[in-house]
Amino acid sequence: MSKNKLQWLGLIAVLLVAGCQSQEPPEPLANSTPALMLEESINDYLVINIGITSQSGEIFCAHEFLDAGRATDGNIYIWALCQEYYVEQDSLTTGSGISLPVALQTQAKNDHYEIIEHLVPGDGTYYGPDVRAIFPKSSWPQIMPANEDEINQYNDRANELMQDTRMQAGEYYSIED
Repeated sequence: MSKNKLQWLGLIAVLLVAGCQSQEPPEPLANSTPALMLEESINDYLVINIGITSQSGEIFCAHEFLDAGRATDGNIYIWALCQEYYVEQDSLTTGSGISLPVALQTQAKNDHYEIIEHLVPGDGTYYGPDVRAIFPKSSWPQIMPANEDEINQYNDRANELMQDTRMQAGEYYSIED
C-alpha cells in the first residue's frame, strides 16, 4: 500500500473514532459540585460574619448573585438576607435580620475559592457613595432601584430570599408553615 493511501486511511480512522465519541454537553455550572460548594460556603460565611441575633435564635442566610456576578478581580457580588428565627408557641418567629449588598473578596485555593473578606456599604449618607465605590456600575440598579421595574425586582428578590430563609428555619426546627 502506498504511503498516501495509509495516510488517508489513518485520517479516516481518526475521524470515525472522533465522530463516535459522546457529544453530551458538560454539566451546567449551577448543578456542579464546585458551584454547590460555593453556595454553601457563601451562606456559611454570611451566617458567621453578617447575620445578627437578638433572641438567642438561629441565623439563616440566603443570597442572590447580582448582575456583575463574579468579577475578574476575585470579588463575588451578592445581595444577602440573614434572618434570625426561633420557636415561640410551636411557631417560627423572626428575630433580628439584615438585608444588604455584599462584596465577597475571594482567593483561589486548590480547586475552590475561599472567602477572605467582605465589604458592605455604610448606612445613611454613606450608602450611595459606598455602593458606587464597592460594586460595579452594572449592579447599581439592583442595589439602588430607580424605576418601577427595578423596585419590583428589588421587592421580589427580598420576598424570595425571605421565603428561602424561612424554609431553612422550618427544616432546621422541623416546623411546617
